[in-house]
Amino acid sequence: MLKSATGLSTRARRFAGKPDGFSLIELLVVIVILAIIIGMTVLSMGTLRVGDTAEKEARRLTALVELVAEEALIQGRDFGIEFFEDGYRFLSWDADSGLWSVVSDEVALRRRTLPGDLRVALAVEGREVVVESEDRRRTSREAEIVPQVAVFSSGEFTPFELFIVTDLIADAWVLRGRIQGDLELLEPEGFR
Repeated sequence: MLKSATGLSTRARRFAGKPDGFSLIELLVVIVILAIIIGMTVLSMGTLRVGDTAEKEARRLTALVELVAEEALIQGRDFGIEFFEDGYRFLSWDADSGLWSVVSDEVALRRRTLPGDLRVALAVEGREVVVESEDRRRTSREAEIVPQVAVFSSGEFTPFELFIVTDLIADAWVLRGRIQGDLELLEPEGFR
């Protein structure tokens, strides 16, 4: 038998009746504990929520409408929002020509397309508005651009309620604009 400088054997002693390694029960207990910890971490991060895309788009639209309201006050001109089945775009009022035109000089206010499973429904001044596709709206209006919601240079809005819904869930994010210029984003009841 080999001995080290301290006088101890360098060979490991085997205890009689004690097997090497872990038992199956010990491994299963560790796996279950790890699964519980990982599951709680994922759920606390919210990565499994179905409405993440709808929430992201609702918050983006709210921020853009607030930006347009500030731009209207600063620039002293009226803006509008034209909604389609799959998105929206921002318009500005040209007082000289008396027509609405698409805002193309500001990158933040470019036309937005909603992800495939999201749709919008709109109510203006308490009445439901039919939101069409962009192509159908263009042909039915004979190239006249008209917003469904106006954002005035005084800071006021056309009163509206915009519902952002998915094909998978019935709950919708609701963006509500009041005539005084107040915006309110309401989350679905299932999130409260």
